[in-house]
Amino acid sequence: MMAFPLSGKMKQKGTIRQRRALNVVARTIKSAHLSVSEVDHASKDEKHAAHQKRMLQAAIQARYSIQGARAVAHMNIRMIKMLVRATALLVKGVAALLGVSSSVIILLCIIMIIAALLSSPFAIFVADENTEPGTQKLSLIVDELDEQFMTRLEQERQAAGDVDRVEIHYVDSEEKSRIDNWPEVLAVFAVKTSMSTAGFDVATMDRQRVEMLQTVYWDMNQIDSHVETLEYTEMVAIEQDDGSIEEHPVTEYERVLHLSITARTAEQQATLYDFSIEQNDIMEELLSATFRPMMFALLGKDENVGLSSEQFEAIMTDLPAGVLGSQAVELALTRLGDPYSQLKAGQDNYTDCSYLVQWVYRQLEVGLPRTAAEQARFIVDNGLSLTADELMAGDLIFWSYEQNGRFMDITHVGIYAGNGKVIDASSTRLQVVYRNVFDAELQVMYGRPYFPFVE
Repeated sequence: MMAFPLSGKMKQKGTIRQRRALNVVARTIKSAHLSVSEVDHASKDEKHAAHQKRMLQAAIQARYSIQGARAVAHMNIRMIKMLVRATALLVKGVAALLGVSSSVIILLCIIMIIAALLSSPFAIFVADENTEPGTQKLSLIVDELDEQFMTRLEQERQAAGDVDRVEIHYVDSEEKSRIDNWPEVLAVFAVKTSMSTAGFDVATMDRQRVEMLQTVYWDMNQIDSHVETLEYTEMVAIEQDDGSIEEHPVTEYERVLHLSITARTAEQQATLYDFSIEQNDIMEELLSATFRPMMFALLGKDENVGLSSEQFEAIMTDLPAGVLGSQAVELALTRLGDPYSQLKAGQDNYTDCSYLVQWVYRQLEVGLPRTAAEQARFIVDNGLSLTADELMAGDLIFWSYEQNGRFMDITHVGIYAGNGKVIDASSTRLQVVYRNVFDAELQVMYGRPYFPFVE
Protein backbone atom coordinates (compact mmCIF):
# COMPACT_ATOMS: atom_id res chain seq x y z
CA MET A 1 0.00 0.00 0.00
CA MET A 2 2.95 2.33 0.50
CA ALA A 3 3.96 2.06 -3.14
CA PHE A 4 1.42 4.63 -4.26
CA PRO A 5 2.54 7.56 -2.04
CA LEU A 6 6.12 6.88 -3.15
CA SER A 7 5.08 6.80 -6.79
CA GLY A 8 3.09 10.02 -6.40
CA LYS A 9 5.99 11.88 -4.83
CA MET A 10 8.38 10.77 -7.51
CA LYS A 11 5.86 11.69 -10.19
CA GLN A 12 6.04 15.33 -9.17
CA LYS A 13 9.83 15.61 -9.25
CA GLY A 14 11.12 12.59 -11.14
CA THR A 15 12.02 12.01 -14.75
CA ILE A 16 10.10 9.89 -17.24
CA ARG A 17 12.52 7.03 -16.58
CA GLN A 18 11.94 7.29 -12.86
CA ARG A 19 8.17 7.13 -13.33
CA ARG A 20 8.47 4.14 -15.65
CA ALA A 21 10.64 2.28 -13.17
CA LEU A 22 8.30 3.01 -10.29
CA ASN A 23 5.36 1.88 -12.41
CA VAL A 24 7.01 -1.53 -12.47
CA VAL A 25 6.92 -1.52 -8.67
CA ALA A 26 3.27 -0.50 -8.71
CA ARG A 27 2.40 -3.27 -11.17
CA THR A 28 4.27 -5.80 -9.04
CA ILE A 29 2.36 -4.82 -5.91
CA LYS A 30 -0.92 -4.71 -7.81
CA SER A 31 -0.33 -8.22 -9.12
CA ALA A 32 0.31 -9.32 -5.54
CA HIS A 33 -3.10 -8.01 -4.45
CA LEU A 34 -4.78 -9.65 -7.43
CA SER A 35 -3.18 -12.99 -6.64
CA VAL A 36 -4.71 -12.88 -3.16
CA SER A 37 -8.19 -11.96 -4.42
CA GLU A 38 -8.12 -14.89 -6.83
CA VAL A 39 -7.38 -17.52 -4.18
CA ASP A 40 -10.98 -18.70 -3.99
CA HIS A 41 -11.31 -19.00 -7.78
CA ALA A 42 -8.25 -21.02 -8.76
CA SER A 43 -6.76 -24.34 -7.84
CA LYS A 44 -3.50 -24.46 -5.90
CA ASP A 45 -1.52 -25.50 -8.97
CA GLU A 46 -3.04 -22.80 -11.17
CA LYS A 47 -2.53 -20.14 -8.53
CA HIS A 48 1.12 -21.16 -8.06
CA ALA A 49 1.81 -21.13 -11.81
CA ALA A 50 0.14 -17.75 -12.29
CA HIS A 51 1.98 -16.32 -9.30
CA GLN A 52 5.37 -17.55 -10.54
CA LYS A 53 4.68 -16.12 -13.99
CA ARG A 54 3.83 -12.71 -12.56
CA MET A 55 6.97 -12.69 -10.43
CA LEU A 56 9.11 -13.70 -13.40
CA GLN A 57 7.62 -10.93 -15.53
CA ALA A 58 8.22 -8.43 -12.74
CA ALA A 59 11.84 -9.51 -12.43
CA ILE A 60 12.38 -9.18 -16.19
CA GLN A 61 10.78 -5.73 -16.21
CA ALA A 62 12.96 -4.71 -13.28
CA ARG A 63 16.09 -5.77 -15.11
CA TYR A 64 15.20 -3.70 -18.16
CA SER A 65 14.35 -0.76 -15.91
CA ILE A 66 17.87 -0.91 -14.49
CA GLN A 67 19.34 -0.56 -17.97
CA GLY A 68 17.25 2.53 -18.64
CA ALA A 69 17.74 4.20 -15.27
CA ARG A 70 21.52 4.40 -15.11
CA ALA A 71 21.65 7.97 -16.39
CA VAL A 72 19.19 9.31 -13.80
CA ALA A 73 20.48 12.31 -11.82
CA HIS A 74 21.55 12.00 -8.19
CA MET A 75 19.05 12.59 -5.42
CA ASN A 76 19.46 13.81 -1.89
CA ILE A 77 20.89 11.11 0.38
CA ARG A 78 18.08 11.52 2.86
CA MET A 79 15.64 10.68 0.06
CA ILE A 80 17.66 7.56 -0.76
CA LYS A 81 17.54 6.35 2.82
CA MET A 82 13.83 7.12 3.05
CA LEU A 83 13.08 5.13 -0.10
CA VAL A 84 15.17 2.15 0.95
CA ARG A 85 13.56 2.00 4.38
CA ALA A 86 10.10 2.58 2.95
CA THR A 87 10.72 -0.33 0.61
CA ALA A 88 11.56 -2.55 3.56
CA LEU A 89 8.28 -1.57 5.24
CA LEU A 90 6.41 -2.20 2.01
CA VAL A 91 7.83 -5.70 1.70
CA LYS A 92 6.83 -6.52 5.27
CA GLY A 93 3.24 -5.75 4.32
CA VAL A 94 3.42 -7.75 1.12
CA ALA A 95 5.00 -10.70 2.96
CA ALA A 96 1.79 -11.17 4.93
CA LEU A 97 -0.07 -11.62 1.65
CA LEU A 98 2.35 -13.67 -0.42
CA GLY A 99 4.54 -15.56 2.01
CA VAL A 100 8.29 -15.40 2.63
CA SER A 101 9.59 -16.69 -0.72
CA SER A 102 7.50 -14.28 -2.77
CA SER A 103 8.39 -11.33 -0.55
CA VAL A 104 12.08 -12.04 -1.08
CA ILE A 105 11.58 -11.89 -4.85
CA ILE A 106 9.69 -8.61 -4.55
CA LEU A 107 12.33 -7.20 -2.21
CA LEU A 108 15.09 -7.93 -4.70
CA CYS A 109 13.11 -6.46 -7.59
CA ILE A 110 12.23 -3.27 -5.73
CA ILE A 111 15.70 -2.73 -4.29
CA MET A 112 17.23 -3.33 -7.74
CA ILE A 113 14.96 -0.73 -9.32
CA ILE A 114 15.35 1.92 -6.64
CA ALA A 115 19.11 1.45 -6.21
CA ALA A 116 19.87 1.75 -9.92
CA LEU A 117 17.26 4.48 -10.35
CA LEU A 118 18.90 6.69 -7.77
CA SER A 119 22.48 5.95 -8.83
CA SER A 120 23.18 5.37 -5.16
CA PRO A 121 25.72 3.17 -3.35
CA PHE A 122 22.98 0.54 -2.97
CA ALA A 123 23.37 -0.20 -6.68
CA ILE A 124 26.40 -2.31 -5.73
CA PHE A 125 23.95 -5.10 -4.90
CA VAL A 126 22.88 -5.43 -8.54
CA ALA A 127 26.35 -5.11 -10.06
CA ASP A 128 26.42 -8.78 -11.08
CA GLU A 129 23.11 -8.44 -12.93
CA ASN A 130 24.59 -6.19 -15.60
CA THR A 131 25.75 -8.24 -18.60
CA GLU A 132 26.50 -5.43 -21.02
CA PRO A 133 29.63 -5.83 -23.19
CA GLY A 134 32.73 -4.56 -21.42
CA THR A 135 31.41 -5.22 -17.91
CA GLN A 136 32.67 -7.77 -15.39
CA LYS A 137 30.95 -9.68 -12.64
CA LEU A 138 31.90 -8.33 -9.25
CA SER A 139 32.37 -11.82 -7.84
CA LEU A 140 35.05 -12.51 -10.47
CA ILE A 141 36.77 -9.20 -9.76
CA VAL A 142 36.95 -10.16 -6.08
CA ASP A 143 38.59 -13.48 -6.96
CA GLU A 144 41.08 -11.77 -9.27
CA LEU A 145 42.11 -9.24 -6.62
CA ASP A 146 42.58 -12.00 -4.06
CA GLU A 147 44.89 -13.74 -6.53
CA GLN A 148 46.75 -10.47 -7.13
CA PHE A 149 47.24 -10.16 -3.37
CA MET A 150 48.98 -13.55 -3.21
CA THR A 151 51.01 -12.67 -6.31
CA ARG A 152 52.24 -9.47 -4.66
CA LEU A 153 53.35 -11.41 -1.61
CA GLU A 154 55.38 -13.72 -3.83
CA GLN A 155 56.84 -10.73 -5.68
CA GLU A 156 57.96 -9.24 -2.37
CA ARG A 157 59.66 -12.53 -1.51
CA GLN A 158 61.48 -12.64 -4.84
CA ALA A 159 62.52 -8.98 -4.65
CA ALA A 160 64.16 -9.60 -1.27
CA GLY A 161 66.64 -12.02 -2.81
CA ASP A 162 68.13 -14.82 -0.73
CA VAL A 163 66.69 -14.83 2.77
CA ASP A 164 66.91 -17.41 5.51
CA ARG A 165 63.29 -17.10 6.56
CA VAL A 166 60.10 -15.10 6.03
CA GLU A 167 57.92 -13.71 8.80
CA ILE A 168 54.42 -12.46 7.99
CA HIS A 169 52.90 -9.94 10.38
CA TYR A 170 49.14 -9.38 10.23
CA VAL A 171 48.74 -5.97 11.83
CA ASP A 172 45.94 -5.80 14.46
CA SER A 173 45.01 -9.45 13.89
CA GLU A 174 44.32 -11.14 17.22
CA GLU A 175 44.83 -14.57 15.67
CA LYS A 176 47.86 -13.53 13.59
CA SER A 177 46.11 -14.60 10.39
CA ARG A 178 44.94 -12.77 7.30
CA ILE A 179 41.92 -10.52 7.73
CA ASP A 180 39.14 -10.74 5.13
CA ASN A 181 37.65 -7.24 4.86
CA TRP A 182 35.85 -7.58 1.53
CA PRO A 183 32.40 -6.46 2.77
CA GLU A 184 34.00 -3.28 4.07
CA VAL A 185 35.98 -2.76 0.87
CA LEU A 186 32.80 -2.97 -1.21
CA ALA A 187 30.92 -0.61 1.11
CA VAL A 188 33.69 2.01 0.99
CA PHE A 189 34.04 1.64 -2.78
CA ALA A 190 30.29 2.03 -3.37
CA VAL A 191 30.07 5.18 -1.24
CA LYS A 192 33.28 6.77 -2.50
CA THR A 193 32.47 6.11 -6.15
CA SER A 194 28.79 7.01 -6.32
CA MET A 195 28.81 9.88 -3.81
CA SER A 196 31.91 11.67 -5.07
CA THR A 197 31.80 14.86 -7.13
CA ALA A 198 32.11 12.87 -10.36
CA GLY A 199 29.35 10.54 -9.21
CA PHE A 200 29.89 7.27 -11.08
CA ASP A 201 27.21 4.65 -10.54
CA VAL A 202 28.31 1.28 -9.17
CA ALA A 203 25.70 -0.84 -10.93
CA THR A 204 28.04 -1.20 -13.89
CA MET A 205 31.49 -2.70 -13.34
CA ASP A 206 33.31 -1.59 -16.47
CA ARG A 207 37.06 -1.12 -16.79
CA GLN A 208 37.06 2.34 -15.19
CA ARG A 209 35.07 1.20 -12.17
CA VAL A 210 37.20 -1.92 -11.79
CA GLU A 211 40.25 0.32 -11.54
CA MET A 212 38.47 2.41 -8.90
CA LEU A 213 37.69 -0.74 -6.91
CA GLN A 214 41.31 -1.86 -7.21
CA THR A 215 42.46 1.47 -5.77
CA VAL A 216 40.15 1.14 -2.76
CA TYR A 217 41.15 -2.49 -2.24
CA TRP A 218 44.88 -1.71 -2.13
CA ASP A 219 44.27 1.34 0.05
CA MET A 220 42.55 -0.98 2.54
CA ASN A 221 44.95 -3.93 2.19
CA GLN A 222 48.52 -2.71 2.27
CA ILE A 223 51.66 -4.84 2.07
CA ASP A 224 54.91 -3.48 3.48
CA SER A 225 58.22 -5.30 3.60
CA HIS A 226 61.76 -4.94 4.84
CA VAL A 227 64.75 -7.23 5.26
CA GLU A 228 66.41 -7.45 8.64
CA THR A 229 69.93 -8.81 9.06
CA LEU A 230 70.44 -10.47 12.41
CA GLU A 231 73.92 -11.02 13.80
CA TYR A 232 74.70 -13.95 16.07
CA THR A 233 78.07 -14.24 17.80
CA GLU A 234 79.12 -17.19 19.89
CA MET A 235 82.36 -18.44 21.35
CA VAL A 236 83.68 -21.57 19.67
CA ALA A 237 86.49 -23.76 21.03
CA ILE A 238 89.26 -24.11 18.44
CA GLU A 239 92.26 -26.40 18.79
CA GLN A 240 95.57 -24.62 18.25
CA ASP A 241 98.72 -25.97 16.55
CA ASP A 242 100.29 -26.76 19.90
CA GLY A 243 97.26 -28.81 20.92
CA SER A 244 95.82 -26.22 23.26
CA ILE A 245 92.18 -25.15 23.09
CA GLU A 246 91.21 -21.53 22.72
CA GLU A 247 87.81 -19.95 22.38
CA HIS A 248 87.26 -17.54 19.52
CA PRO A 249 84.17 -15.52 18.60
CA VAL A 250 82.37 -16.72 15.47
CA THR A 251 79.77 -14.47 13.89
CA GLU A 252 76.93 -15.67 11.69
CA TYR A 253 74.29 -13.62 9.90
CA GLU A 254 70.64 -14.35 9.21
CA ARG A 255 68.53 -12.42 6.69
CA VAL A 256 64.86 -12.25 7.62
CA LEU A 257 62.17 -10.89 5.31
CA HIS A 258 59.37 -9.20 7.26
CA LEU A 259 56.05 -8.85 5.44
CA SER A 260 53.52 -6.62 7.19
CA ILE A 261 49.90 -6.79 6.03
CA THR A 262 47.55 -4.05 7.18
CA ALA A 263 43.81 -4.51 6.59
CA ARG A 264 41.65 -1.51 7.42
CA THR A 265 38.05 -1.34 8.55
CA ALA A 266 35.49 0.70 6.65
CA GLU A 267 35.52 3.29 9.42
CA GLN A 268 39.31 3.63 9.33
CA GLN A 269 39.34 4.09 5.56
CA ALA A 270 36.39 6.48 5.68
CA THR A 271 38.43 8.70 8.00
CA LEU A 272 41.37 8.65 5.59
CA TYR A 273 39.04 9.45 2.69
CA ASP A 274 37.44 12.22 4.76
CA PHE A 275 33.89 10.92 4.31
CA SER A 276 31.05 13.26 5.21
CA ILE A 277 28.43 12.42 7.84
CA GLU A 278 26.01 11.38 5.08
CA GLN A 279 28.61 9.16 3.44
CA ASN A 280 29.34 7.47 6.77
CA ASP A 281 25.62 6.93 7.37
CA ILE A 282 25.16 5.23 4.00
CA MET A 283 28.30 3.13 4.52
CA GLU A 284 26.95 1.88 7.85
CA GLU A 285 23.64 1.08 6.16
CA LEU A 286 25.41 -1.01 3.51
CA LEU A 287 27.14 -3.02 6.25
CA SER A 288 24.01 -3.42 8.38
CA ALA A 289 22.22 -6.69 9.03
CA THR A 290 19.47 -5.62 6.60
CA PHE A 291 21.80 -5.81 3.61
CA ARG A 292 24.18 -8.51 4.88
CA PRO A 293 22.50 -11.34 2.90
CA MET A 294 22.94 -9.31 -0.30
CA MET A 295 26.57 -8.62 0.57
CA PHE A 296 27.15 -12.33 1.16
CA ALA A 297 25.55 -13.12 -2.20
CA LEU A 298 27.90 -10.68 -3.96
CA LEU A 299 30.90 -12.36 -2.36
CA GLY A 300 29.66 -15.89 -2.97
CA LYS A 301 29.30 -16.55 0.76
CA ASP A 302 26.70 -18.92 2.19
CA GLU A 303 24.35 -16.86 4.36
CA ASN A 304 22.88 -19.99 5.96
CA VAL A 305 23.91 -20.22 9.62
CA GLY A 306 23.31 -23.98 9.62
CA LEU A 307 20.10 -24.24 11.67
CA SER A 308 16.41 -23.78 11.08
CA SER A 309 14.28 -22.49 13.95
CA GLU A 310 12.92 -26.02 14.48
CA GLN A 311 16.41 -27.51 14.63
CA PHE A 312 17.47 -24.77 17.02
CA GLU A 313 14.67 -25.66 19.43
CA ALA A 314 15.48 -29.38 19.15
CA ILE A 315 19.13 -28.83 20.05
CA MET A 316 18.25 -26.66 23.02
CA THR A 317 15.88 -29.37 24.25
CA ASP A 318 18.39 -32.21 23.83
CA LEU A 319 21.26 -30.55 25.73
CA PRO A 320 21.88 -32.10 29.17
CA ALA A 321 20.31 -29.94 31.86
CA GLY A 322 22.39 -28.37 34.62
CA VAL A 323 25.72 -28.81 32.81
CA LEU A 324 27.95 -25.79 32.29
CA GLY A 325 28.96 -26.99 28.83
CA SER A 326 25.30 -27.09 27.80
CA GLN A 327 24.88 -23.51 28.95
CA ALA A 328 27.93 -22.56 26.87
CA VAL A 329 26.34 -24.10 23.76
CA GLU A 330 23.05 -22.33 24.45
CA LEU A 331 24.85 -18.99 24.70
CA ALA A 332 26.88 -19.65 21.55
CA LEU A 333 23.70 -20.46 19.63
CA THR A 334 22.33 -17.01 20.47
CA ARG A 335 25.18 -15.54 18.39
CA LEU A 336 24.39 -17.44 15.18
CA GLY A 337 24.56 -15.10 12.20
CA ASP A 338 26.54 -12.42 14.01
CA PRO A 339 29.14 -10.93 11.63
CA TYR A 340 32.80 -11.98 11.72
CA SER A 341 35.53 -9.36 12.02
CA GLN A 342 38.89 -9.57 13.74
CA LEU A 343 39.23 -5.80 13.64
CA LYS A 344 35.78 -5.08 15.12
CA ALA A 345 35.34 -8.02 17.51
CA GLY A 346 33.52 -6.77 20.60
CA GLN A 347 31.98 -3.79 18.80
CA ASP A 348 28.21 -4.02 18.32
CA ASN A 349 27.58 -7.71 17.51
CA TYR A 350 30.87 -8.33 15.66
CA THR A 351 32.99 -11.24 16.81
CA ASP A 352 35.85 -13.47 15.79
CA CYS A 353 36.51 -17.07 16.79
CA SER A 354 38.32 -16.48 20.08
CA TYR A 355 36.17 -13.52 21.12
CA LEU A 356 33.07 -15.72 20.73
CA VAL A 357 34.61 -18.30 23.08
CA GLN A 358 35.71 -15.64 25.55
CA TRP A 359 32.28 -13.96 25.48
CA VAL A 360 30.39 -17.22 26.02
CA TYR A 361 32.42 -18.25 29.05
CA ARG A 362 32.50 -14.73 30.46
CA GLN A 363 28.70 -14.97 30.78
CA LEU A 364 29.30 -18.13 32.84
CA GLU A 365 31.89 -16.36 35.03
CA VAL A 366 34.81 -18.27 33.54
CA GLY A 367 37.66 -15.98 32.55
CA LEU A 368 39.60 -16.92 29.42
CA PRO A 369 42.39 -15.14 27.51
CA ARG A 370 41.54 -13.16 24.37
CA THR A 371 43.22 -15.18 21.60
CA ALA A 372 42.75 -18.80 20.51
CA ALA A 373 46.44 -19.58 21.09
CA GLU A 374 46.38 -18.19 24.63
CA GLN A 375 43.13 -19.99 25.38
CA ALA A 376 44.86 -23.22 24.36
CA ARG A 377 47.88 -22.38 26.52
CA PHE A 378 45.54 -21.70 29.46
CA ILE A 379 44.01 -25.15 29.02
CA VAL A 380 47.39 -26.89 28.83
CA ASP A 381 48.86 -24.96 31.78
CA ASN A 382 45.88 -25.92 33.95
CA GLY A 383 45.77 -29.58 32.96
CA LEU A 384 42.43 -29.28 31.16
CA SER A 385 43.39 -30.96 27.87
CA LEU A 386 41.21 -33.69 26.38
CA THR A 387 41.31 -36.21 23.57
CA ALA A 388 38.88 -36.04 20.66
CA ASP A 389 37.00 -39.04 22.07
CA GLU A 390 36.37 -37.19 25.35
CA LEU A 391 34.68 -34.16 23.79
CA MET A 392 31.37 -33.04 25.29
CA ALA A 393 29.09 -30.10 24.55
CA GLY A 394 30.83 -26.85 25.48
CA ASP A 395 34.39 -28.14 25.03
CA LEU A 396 36.84 -26.35 22.75
CA ILE A 397 38.48 -27.53 19.53
CA PHE A 398 41.64 -25.80 18.28
CA TRP A 399 42.98 -25.72 14.71
CA SER A 400 46.30 -24.68 13.16
CA TYR A 401 46.15 -23.52 9.54
CA GLU A 402 49.55 -21.85 9.29
CA GLN A 403 52.66 -21.08 11.28
CA ASN A 404 52.01 -17.87 13.18
CA GLY A 405 54.62 -18.08 15.92
CA ARG A 406 52.01 -18.47 18.64
CA PHE A 407 51.36 -21.37 21.02
CA MET A 408 51.18 -24.55 18.90
CA ASP A 409 50.68 -22.26 15.86
CA ILE A 410 46.97 -22.18 16.73
CA THR A 411 44.86 -19.96 14.47
CA HIS A 412 41.24 -20.97 15.13
CA VAL A 413 38.93 -22.20 17.89
CA GLY A 414 35.34 -23.43 18.01
CA ILE A 415 32.85 -24.64 20.62
CA TYR A 416 31.88 -28.29 20.33
CA ALA A 417 28.07 -28.59 20.32
CA GLY A 418 27.74 -32.38 20.53
CA ASN A 419 26.75 -34.91 17.85
CA GLY A 420 29.74 -34.05 15.67
CA LYS A 421 28.79 -30.36 15.39
CA VAL A 422 30.68 -27.17 16.22
CA ILE A 423 29.72 -23.51 16.66
CA ASP A 424 32.38 -21.09 15.48
CA ALA A 425 32.88 -17.60 14.12
CA SER A 426 34.02 -18.46 10.61
CA SER A 427 36.41 -16.23 8.69
CA THR A 428 35.42 -17.89 5.41
CA ARG A 429 31.66 -17.67 6.05
CA LEU A 430 32.02 -14.20 7.66
CA GLN A 431 29.59 -15.03 10.46
CA VAL A 432 28.90 -17.34 13.40
CA VAL A 433 27.69 -20.71 12.13
CA TYR A 434 26.63 -24.17 13.33
CA ARG A 435 28.17 -26.92 11.21
CA ASN A 436 29.85 -30.30 11.12
CA VAL A 437 33.23 -30.53 12.83
CA PHE A 438 35.73 -29.96 10.02
CA ASP A 439 39.41 -30.34 9.04
CA ALA A 440 40.22 -33.14 11.48
CA GLU A 441 43.79 -33.32 10.19
CA LEU A 442 44.39 -29.69 11.26
CA GLN A 443 42.95 -30.03 14.77
CA VAL A 444 45.85 -29.77 17.22
CA MET A 445 44.22 -29.96 20.66
CA TYR A 446 40.99 -30.10 22.67
CA GLY A 447 40.05 -28.80 26.09
CA ARG A 448 37.35 -28.19 28.71
CA PRO A 449 38.00 -24.65 29.95
CA TYR A 450 35.93 -24.71 33.12
CA PHE A 451 36.81 -28.02 34.81
CA PRO A 452 37.69 -28.29 37.68
CA PHE A 453 37.06 -24.63 38.53
CA VAL A 454 33.28 -24.80 38.13
CA GLU A 455 31.28 -27.76 39.34
